[in-house]
Amino acid sequence: MSEGFAIELYLDPALENQVLKAWNVLARRQITTHLIEMESRPHITLFSAPFLEPSKLESLLRTFASKHDPLSLSFSSVGTFPNNSDNLLFLAPTPSLSLLQFQSHLCDAIRKEGLEIADDFAFNSWIPYCSVAHHVPKNRMPEAFSLLRELKLPVSGYATDIALVQFSPVRELFSFVLGNNVDS
Repeated sequence: MSEGFAIELYLDPALENQVLKAWNVLARRQITTHLIEMESRPHITLFSAPFLEPSKLESLLRTFASKHDPLSLSFSSVGTFPNNSDNLLFLAPTPSLSLLQFQSHLCDAIRKEGLEIADDFAFNSWIPYCSVAHHVPKNRMPEAFSLLRELKLPVSGYATDIALVQFSPVRELFSFVLGNNVDS
């Protein structure tokens, strides 16, 4: 199992519950429980690195969160990445300039702290998504995809918090509410 750190964008409770419904449908059908087992939380990954010093990012994320309001999100499609060995399925947000700029500005701030930005998170390369299934057996991918297509999309809400997590299993190190100077 991989290990590392990620900066994640958390969803408002109503939108998070919509994603959890998808996780639970796949678990009840015994297709995958990986995200539940690793104690993940529905999110969009903004940045990830195998190694970093969390203390370098705490004040950066606190300040960044205080300067950004919650982001409007609408998950409008189901997708997968070609040639992905994890057999990942996800909900994709409708692209928005505000989401793309949010992630780009975050990476600029991280780069100023001396951290390298991996190609997957670089400007013009990052693809926002919210995982709903990892490690789906290859022969069950069509069934899982079909079940997810039955979701009543789009589902809309807000990204409300930003967090630094360590994985795996997932352990939140700290999080901050967007547009608020108070720690969560």
